[in-house]
Amino acid sequence: MIITHARTEDLEAIVTLEQSGFGASEQWSADSWAAELDSDHCVLANTDTDGQILGVATFTCVEDLADLNRVVVRPDVRGRGVGAALLRAGLEWAEALGATRMLLEVRTDNRAALALYARLGFDQISCRRDYYGPGVDAAVLLRPIGDEDDAWAMA
Repeated sequence: MIITHARTEDLEAIVTLEQSGFGASEQWSADSWAAELDSDHCVLANTDTDGQILGVATFTCVEDLADLNRVVVRPDVRGRGVGAALLRAGLEWAEALGATRMLLEVRTDNRAALALYARLGFDQISCRRDYYGPGVDAAVLLRPIGDEDDAWAMA
């Protein structure tokens, strides 16, 4: 697996990945992804040795707070470290910019993602009721960046 910055040329592959990873009502549009790629956000792609995108994640950073805005992994490679590698790279990017913490929201029924975030040192700090629609809540997770606990969380 190779972590690179996603490029505008990757848009079609990213949109295909998005469609495989989220239900129609939760998908980001091609225009949304194009805006991410054309911004100062950090959009990372995890690719195989042939350059095929296995996963993508986008991050922002304002002052000392970084946000994981989106992560999606191809269904056939989930559970193989693709998402974790993207998150680790995003945490390193955020730390290099001076962020001391990272925030994200995730569906409370997304057990696999919640387990991954817990392994990487994220803790739930809040719950946003109906964030993804009626009856679909979001867990708000926070993780410190750059403290001595990074060694075990990044392993």
